[in-house]
This record gives sequence, structure tokens and C-alpha cells, in this order.
Amino acid sequence: MKTVQEKIAYLRGLLEGGNLYGKDPNSKVIWEHLLGILDDVAVSINVLGANQDELTEYVEAIDSDLMDLEDEVWGGGEDDRVEMECPECGEPISFEEGFLYDDDVLVTCPECGYVVHRGDNFLDIDELAEPDDGQE
Repeated sequence: MKTVQEKIAYLRGLLEGGNLYGKDPNSKVIWEHLLGILDDVAVSINVLGANQDELTEYVEAIDSDLMDLEDEVWGGGEDDRVEMECPECGEPISFEEGFLYDDDVLVTCPECGYVVHRGDNFLDIDELAEPDDGQE
């Protein structure tokens, strides 16, 4: 694909080579001004493109640094996940490994609702409603 500047040069060549400026002596001046404006626009587009490329590289570098920082702070992402199969329905389940060490968490199968992990201190609402020793 030709650049904008190449297309303008081609148009300029057609106008000059084919004597397409017209009979009015001012038409050549008008065309030259229009082509000059197009040249300026083409240069501006090239500068904007170069700036955009530079910004894209800068943002990609920041994104990479941020991912490294997140891995350092949050512990590496996908490596800290537990993968298992629900013993009730066989559905694959994935959850953060940290839930295994949290005493106040309940991990259930998203498919059937079966409890696959229960923290030591997790209080179930149904347990609170039932009396422990038969007294009400």
C-alpha cells in the first residue's frame, strides 16, 4: 500500500504532467496550496503514527512490569490454584489454594452444590438453627 505522501506526489505528477491545472492562472496556485496542505497533513500523520508506536511500546512495557509486580505480590496467579473433581457429580472444580488454609470458608461445587471443602471455623446457618443437646 502506498503512503499518503506517495499518493500526493502521484497526484502532483498528474497535475503537472497532464497540465490539468486549467486555463485560469490562479488554479495552479490553488492546487499548489491544496497539495501543500496535503503534504503537511501527511507529515502530521506520520508523526502521529510514530508517536503511537512509541506509546504502544511504553504501555506494553508498563503492562509487563505490572504483571511481574502482581505475580510478586499475589503469588503467581495460576500456579496457586487447586484443581479437583467433585466427588458427587464429577464436575471439574478450580479454586485458590489459600481457601484450604482459611478456617472461615466453604467451597462448593458450582454444578451440584456439594461441599468439597469446609474450613474449621465455618458456621453453617442450618447448624445454628438446630439445638446441640435436644434443648430448645
